[in-house]
Amino acid sequence: MSINESVAFVTGANGGLGECFVRTLLARGAAKVYAAARRIDALNYDDPRVCVVELDVTNPAQIARAAALARDTTLLVNNAGLNRLEPALACSDMQAARAEMEVNYFGPLMMIRAFSPAMEAGSTIVNVLSILARVTLPSMATLCASKAAALRMAEGAHAELAPRGVRVISVLPGAIDTAMSRDFPPPKLAPADVVEAVLNALGGEASEIYVGDMAAQVAAGLATDRQATQRYLASAA
Repeated sequence: MSINESVAFVTGANGGLGECFVRTLLARGAAKVYAAARRIDALNYDDPRVCVVELDVTNPAQIARAAALARDTTLLVNNAGLNRLEPALACSDMQAARAEMEVNYFGPLMMIRAFSPAMEAGSTIVNVLSILARVTLPSMATLCASKAAALRMAEGAHAELAPRGVRVISVLPGAIDTAMSRDFPPPKLAPADVVEAVLNALGGEASEIYVGDMAAQVAAGLATDRQATQRYLASAA
């Protein structure tokens, strides 16, 4: 699809990768960008093409209102995410795991269900996931589980929407230099590099986009010896 004159809707647009998506889309000629966040006072855009939207992706009523407002969306970017940095077992309660699943899996699922009926042929849905959708770091196992669930869901959505000409893309980068990954050791990807890679891929046909050396190396390791790759990541955690 062409970004020029497109209408985009970006969740988690209050900073980091989401803000970079909004500003890059504007720079590339988008006709309108809906910038969505839980707190609209955290949004700081002065371009008249930006429409700010209050949106918590775990709130079905807010999602329904957003979809009704933005029926002209041609590019949906499910960027909002949550990482509580929790292992699978060594935690005091289930709240972190439930919160990650609500934001990282149920959120994009509800967004796609709400927005896709109005999307025309040639439109695209982008789900920002992580290479951790395909492997597990034990120190953040519940995040990995939520991202894996989102990847499987996106594959199903892609199959359902393909006959209508609506494409679903899963983005699987390595660690990105944002607040969510502030405790993850470098090297980390610059948000601008991730956004450029995603937007450049819109003209292709891939349903999965691996961004950065870390993602490429993990994907290659999984293709040759999945168990060895998982053992390496477990020992490095």
